[in-house]
Amino acid sequence: MIVVNCRFLMLLSGLLAIGLVDAQNIPVGVRFDTNTLIRKGNFGDNWCQTWAMDDQVYTMLDDGNGWWGTPEKLKSLSDWEGAMLLRISGNQNFTKEDVAKMPGWPVSVVNSPLYAYGTVAVDSTIYIWLWKSETDTWYNRPVANRLLYTKDFGKSVYRWDGKLETYETYHSLDSQAFFFYKEDPRPKEGQYAYAFNWIAFLQNGKANTAAKDDYIYMYSPEQFNPRHLALARVPKDHIRDKAHYEYFQNIKNGVPQWTENLHDREFTIEFPAAGPGQDWMWPSWFPSVVYNSGLDLYIMTSYGIKDPNRKYWEGWCWDCPLPGSIGFWYAKNPWGPWKQFYYNESFYPDDPHNRTYGLKLSPKWISDDGTKMVLIWSDAGYDHSTYYKWNQMEIEILTK
Repeated sequence: MIVVNCRFLMLLSGLLAIGLVDAQNIPVGVRFDTNTLIRKGNFGDNWCQTWAMDDQVYTMLDDGNGWWGTPEKLKSLSDWEGAMLLRISGNQNFTKEDVAKMPGWPVSVVNSPLYAYGTVAVDSTIYIWLWKSETDTWYNRPVANRLLYTKDFGKSVYRWDGKLETYETYHSLDSQAFFFYKEDPRPKEGQYAYAFNWIAFLQNGKANTAAKDDYIYMYSPEQFNPRHLALARVPKDHIRDKAHYEYFQNIKNGVPQWTENLHDREFTIEFPAAGPGQDWMWPSWFPSVVYNSGLDLYIMTSYGIKDPNRKYWEGWCWDCPLPGSIGFWYAKNPWGPWKQFYYNESFYPDDPHNRTYGLKLSPKWISDDGTKMVLIWSDAGYDHSTYYKWNQMEIEILTK
């Protein structure tokens, strides 16, 4: 399937004329190679991942049993955990034998309100964001984030303050146990929406070695308007120090403007609106952003979630009627400006029962010329019983 937008090509011609983009390797579409679609493991979702110094991929699994236990979905979820830190060896053809649980990650009970999302390898350290739901059990919208790190590839895990994370500390829900906690409340649909409680790291090659500056970049959809993507940055040597964080405001004369005041942040991209008479729900537009060295561009994929049977703050998805949307964008810098080169409001990889979400781009499995990448996603089809596992497919970035 190839989509090339004529209006996009006209805009591109104008940008080329004024020198805002290079005259080659400009993405204009995506081809999905459905012949390469494969599903792996038993149960789990989200699959935030990073490429570490030891040349392995480290990924976060939420709500599942991964490659262990029963392949049948039991009502008791007896062998499921709330979150896991996993290591994947080899390339995209990895098998069960190439996947391992990291022993330093505490056992997370299945009804825990804590879910691991953004993760990034920076030199020899791996950092992980762990969100907290608004309730003290199960999955609901996030209100807080704990920053964790490991210096030994998951043999031991610590909090940002240097405290060893154990089973007891992991399940602590006190406000002091979180790096970001109910930040900058803004009214939304009868509740407060909070900032930086669902965070994705920019992936800059192996252990951040492809970074073009000394900052680590983090993206977070705004709860009060998930079409707006907030952006923070911090010097890589100060990731654990909140006082060093800066927040994106805008771009003036090609130069990004930053503020130390989280309340004064703006957004780096506005994602597409839903169809007429429809709205995106809160679990929308969590991005995956990867530096593609072959194209020398930052490639972003993301998705929107909508359900006409549920309100904005209600959970997704139980027998939901629609899959997520899918979009791709590129930029010359981590802060943008972002240019859309593919969008489809419904992503059906291979079955009308697909209920896709959680799109990720592998930061490692990219061809030398940058045109071939691997897309990973989650799928709640058939009520989390059939496709609710690691899904992957090779894609081709079509360029001009």
